[in-house]
Formats: sequence, C-alpha cells, structure tokens
Amino acid sequence: MKKPKWLMRKKKKKNLQLREKIQKIAFCALAVAVSALPAVFMNSIYGYLPVITVAIAIGVSLGYLFLLKRSLLYEELSDLSNCERGTEIDFTVKIKNKFLLVFPKLEAYFYISDLFGEDDTVTNAVITLAPKEERSFDFSVRFEHIGTYNAGLKKLKIHDLFGLFSWTILNTKEYQIHVAPKVFDVAELQISNTAMTESQKMIVPTVIDGSDYAGVREYVWGDPIKTIHWKLSARTDTYMTKQFESYGTVGIDILLDFFSPPYDTDLLMSIFDAVVETGLSIGSYAEENGMDYEIIYWNKKEEKKRFNSGHYADFVEMIDDMPKISTDQGRRRAAELLEEETNARYSQGNLALCTANVSEDLVNALVQTKNRRKNPLLFAIVPEALEGQERKQFLKPLRTLDQAKIPYYILSSAEELSGGGNK
Repeated sequence: MKKPKWLMRKKKKKNLQLREKIQKIAFCALAVAVSALPAVFMNSIYGYLPVITVAIAIGVSLGYLFLLKRSLLYEELSDLSNCERGTEIDFTVKIKNKFLLVFPKLEAYFYISDLFGEDDTVTNAVITLAPKEERSFDFSVRFEHIGTYNAGLKKLKIHDLFGLFSWTILNTKEYQIHVAPKVFDVAELQISNTAMTESQKMIVPTVIDGSDYAGVREYVWGDPIKTIHWKLSARTDTYMTKQFESYGTVGIDILLDFFSPPYDTDLLMSIFDAVVETGLSIGSYAEENGMDYEIIYWNKKEEKKRFNSGHYADFVEMIDDMPKISTDQGRRRAAELLEEETNARYSQGNLALCTANVSEDLVNALVQTKNRRKNPLLFAIVPEALEGQERKQFLKPLRTLDQAKIPYYILSSAEELSGGGNK
C-alpha cells in the first residue's frame, strides 16, 4: 500500500534533521582530531595549544548558547480567530533580548496546518539581535481552504557563536482558527416543477416490499430487482416494475458526500471546499426562492446531521462537526444516504447530491430515486487537474443519467454555479 505524501514528507524531514546532527558531530570530532596533530609531532607544551583552543571554543560556544536561551523573550500579539475562506489575517510576534548578549543568528518559524493536522505552510525569518533589542514580526496568514486549523509561531531556533550548535524553543501555545465557507449566488437550478407542485400534497408513505404501489411500467436499467412485478411480467413477456408514490414538501434535501478518489492533499482540501460550498449555495438559492431546504451529511461521529441555518456562527459549528474528506468510504456511503432520504416518510421532492465520487452504484441510486417520483440532481466535483482520457473515464457513468434525464452539474468549485454550471 502506498504511503500518504504527508507521511513520506515527515519521514524525509526527520532523516534530514538526523543527517544534520551527524554532520555537526563529525565536524567537531574532525576539528579536535586535526588540532591534536601538532601535539603528536611536537614534543612541547605548545603542541597542545590548538586542541586546547578548539576544546575551549566549543565549551564557550555551548555556554554562550545556554545563556542566550535564558535571555530570550517572545510574545504573540495577534488574535487569530474565525474568518471566511480566502481572507487574510494579520499576525504579530515580538521577540526581545533582555540581556547584554548578542544573538548572532535567530530563526523564527511560523506555520499553518492543513485540514489533516500536518504542517501545510511553514515560513521562517532569520535575524540577529543586539543587546536589549526588541524586534517585531508582522505577516499575513491566508486561509485558502475551509476547516479547522492551527497557526502561529511554531518555534524559535537559537544558534551559537560559531554556528556549530543550536537550541530550539517550541511554542506550546496554539491558535485554532475556524475558516467558514463562502456562499455563492446560484444562477439557475433544474428544480422539478412537478415535484414542487406534487409536494404540496400530503405525504404518501411507500412500502417497497409490500403491495402499496400506484401502477406499473416497463422495467428500465437501474430499477431495483425487488420492484419487478413478476406475475405481470410472465404474462406480458417483458419485465414490468411497480411504481411507488412518494411525495415531499416544497423544497430540497442537499446531501453532502465526503468521500473522494485518491488525490494529493491540496486537491482533497479543494474538493472539500467545493462539496460544502456547493451545498450551502444550493441551500441559499432554495431559501431565496421560498423553498425549504436541509443539508444532510454523516458527521465525524458517523451520525446523520441536518443543517438549515444561514448564520455565520452556525457555519463554523457545522464545519467543526463535519468529518475530514477521506479516500476511504468507511461504513457510511453516499448511495446509502441517498436511498434513506428517498424512502423517508417525510422528505423533499428534490434531492441534490454533492460528491466527488462518480460511481456506478451512485448513478444507480440516483436512477432509483427518480423512479420513486423524486427529482434527483447530481453535483459532481471534478478537479480541473483531471484531464483527457482519465477525465472521460471518470465521468463515464454519467451517460446513464443522460438516458434517465437526470440533471447533473460538473464543477471544480462552487463559484461555477454563478454561471449555471456545466452539464
């Protein structure tokens, strides 16, 4: 099994740090060995001066480094809090030398984590500090993806006089930032007028395994086998399937799927953005058009959650509750969520599914939803990086939706909904 890229980067970083330590130890040992050569060839006290000088220099350097560590003060002044995706937050760190010592080299490292808790962006500043000097560092942190992140000062690295040794001070204080999604204006959606009209009627519960059905029709590919009317099929020499009534209220259920094909970390985070923002934008469109809506998803505890608020604080709470996007479907699959909502006693006439996973099973579930007199819509999140034959193969199952006249939108981001999307 191929290891994740972030795990490989972490291992590579550790190997690099170990190599640097070994090189420094080897350099010190070599310096002592070379300085000891005169003592071997000179039968005099002066022959030991070089090795004594090197040993004293190393000792002084280590002692000076110890004093530098005790003379450093730092303070974080910024209040990194909640923000919207794509915005910048200013961050300030003050570093002060409180003693009469000179810092020959000081490195300050600042970081932003990614959605999976690993360091996504690390920047560093290299400075020197005079006695009693105070320096301020101002930089902007830009959050390109929604989610919950840590950011701020990661560590300070102090170097000795000769650059042989260093001491790292880790910053134990972490700032947690909740990055909320953007909501875009949707130009147009193919909402079923029939579903909206019929949904004003009372709910008619459907029992797929019983005799409660409204009529029959010829079987089409994608219909459940258990809905076939076997006695009638035997008489007509063609497969016939039962039609079930299933009406909902005026509105739309928006289902979010957090499973994705295997991409790199940055693409996975972009897909997560697109899934969430597409769902919220559809909800906003529904609300503007006087429709009820609910956003439905499995949360990180694998519990089914429903969301229908447009308040910023609620967005933050929802994002914190959502699972991280994964390449492992786990036990909760989008097709099962769609089937549950299709067969629910009280459900909407329109069902929108936002997903990056275009599979035969998912397409079959959408066809079955339409056969239950619902109006399914698919919002397929496909990265722009997926091109050529690979893209065609990935989207191949959508041909079935064309045959079933089920509308779908192919998006790389929710912003494309402002133009009506691409079919």
